[in-house]
This record gives sequence, structure tokens and C-alpha cells, in this order.
Amino acid sequence: MIEDNTPEGKWLLELIRGHKSVTVMDEKKKKGFREAVAECNGRPAAEFFDEMSRQAKEHFDHA
Repeated sequence: MIEDNTPEGKWLLELIRGHKSVTVMDEKKKKGFREAVAECNGRPAAEFFDEMSRQAKEHFDHA
């Protein structure tokens, strides 16, 4: 979530908007952070990094 209406915040949003791993939520819906995360099937950073580490270890253990 980018909650910055400065030129820098708008520039950052436009920079990442088209990336395949980015979901841009409609600002007009005005949801809380947890609701927005749940809507796009987000998960806690710790869970994400644990899974990423597990997959990296699995990949490189077989190399």
C-alpha cells in the first residue's frame, strides 16, 4: 500500500503498477490494511520469507 500523494509517491506507484507481482487496489474502496491484504490473498512477511527460504534450500540442496 502506498499512502503517499506526493509526486514521489505517485511516481513510485506508476513505476510498480505494471509489474506482474503487484496488485493495485482501488483507493475509493477505503479498506483497512488487513482487509486489503485478505482481499488479495496476502500473507504475513514472516510466512512469505519462511516459504521462500524453504524453497531456496530445497532447490539448492538438489543442485
